[in-house]
Amino acid sequence: MHTAVQQSNLSGEEKSTAPARIALAWLLHLRWGAVAAQVLLVLIAIFFLEISLPYRIISGILAFEIITNLLFGFLKKKEMALADQLFGLVMFLDTALLTGLIYYSGGPMNPFTFLYLVHITLGAILMPPGWSWSLAFFTTGCYATLFFLPAQGDLGQSCHPDPTMLATLSDPLKIHLQGMWVAFSVTAFFIVFFVSRIQLALARHQKTLADLQEEKTKSERMASLATLAAGAAHEFSTPLSTIAVAAGEMLHSLKKNNSADCQELLADVVLIRDQVARCKDILFHLAADAGDQMGEAFTDFSLDGLMENLLDTLPDTSKNQVQYINRTGELSIRMPLRTVRRIVRGLIKNALDAGPNTPVLVECRQDATRLYIEVTDNGSGMAPDIADRAPEPFFTTKDPGKGLGLGLFLAKSIAERFGGGLSLISQPGKGSKVTLFFALQQITAGTPEAFHG
Repeated sequence: MHTAVQQSNLSGEEKSTAPARIALAWLLHLRWGAVAAQVLLVLIAIFFLEISLPYRIISGILAFEIITNLLFGFLKKKEMALADQLFGLVMFLDTALLTGLIYYSGGPMNPFTFLYLVHITLGAILMPPGWSWSLAFFTTGCYATLFFLPAQGDLGQSCHPDPTMLATLSDPLKIHLQGMWVAFSVTAFFIVFFVSRIQLALARHQKTLADLQEEKTKSERMASLATLAAGAAHEFSTPLSTIAVAAGEMLHSLKKNNSADCQELLADVVLIRDQVARCKDILFHLAADAGDQMGEAFTDFSLDGLMENLLDTLPDTSKNQVQYINRTGELSIRMPLRTVRRIVRGLIKNALDAGPNTPVLVECRQDATRLYIEVTDNGSGMAPDIADRAPEPFFTTKDPGKGLGLGLFLAKSIAERFGGGLSLISQPGKGSKVTLFFALQQITAGTPEAFHG
């Protein structure tokens, strides 16, 4: 079991680092692509354009990128991941290095300025929204500085005039130079905006699919439990019925005899009948835990009668902890009695377990449309994330073997069949309040369809 827990934890850690590993892989692809494009630009300038460039500075930048790429490749091989902050800093550094290369190889007229958009797009896909927007603003600023710094190299002198000479240029060329930066800025922000929205929509879609898969898994488990419970009830009902009939005949015969020698046998027969009844009750609860109510009939009963019968099933120590208040008067309801008694008893038992030796308040009240049954304890309470998940099926904080985690889920499901529901309010150290509520119209009209449908 310990090994299984460790494997489960490792699986969770792998899931949490998977996005970071994907980001590292794509960052490495981008950086090698950028190096290849920059080397191609330098080779074209040397062999075809005969342009003089500051090759020492450019070589230093390229060497730095290659060395860091080899380092990232080593991290990827070791299946390590970059933190979000480090990944963001690397993206900012690459943008600054690209700006330096462009500055020393022609300025804003360099055709490889489109590589800025690759950085922005990859950042929008792999980085959190705050980082991706910051990278877009930073990149736009880097591109803007190229228009105001003195040009470097022959390529810059021939293609990008000095800022003091802008006044002598024709209007179309001015519009072209100024429009390049405006068009780049608009494109960059559009990319970040729409890619971020697409990423958010995809994340929501993936979450919906994961939730649906989880619900499907839970439904399959519930169906398996219901099948198991129904099969057990069917298999055991026949022999139990036979034992009950035989015990009844024996009891009838022994009562007729009424001799002193038969008194011990008479007590044994009564014990057999009691144990048969207990077995049937266990089968009922087993089926109820699996979500199968076994076609229980509707019964008219009062809340006082329900609580009196329920408290009688509790040990004396627990019974003394429960304080019952009925604010509904003589309200009579029509529901499956054993089912309602069972789910309310489960809520009380949870409250008793949450705060041993502390009082538990059970209060029944009503308004114009609903009946409320509130169970309040003074236990340790629950953290908000635990309280949110508590009504989920198979979720439990109890030790193994002390519950299936179905109590709140089944109580909520039954309440919803009668137009109601279940709410849970809990604070750590301050206890919890569980409120089970039903639509008065459905529980007083006595329509069986409300339960079976």
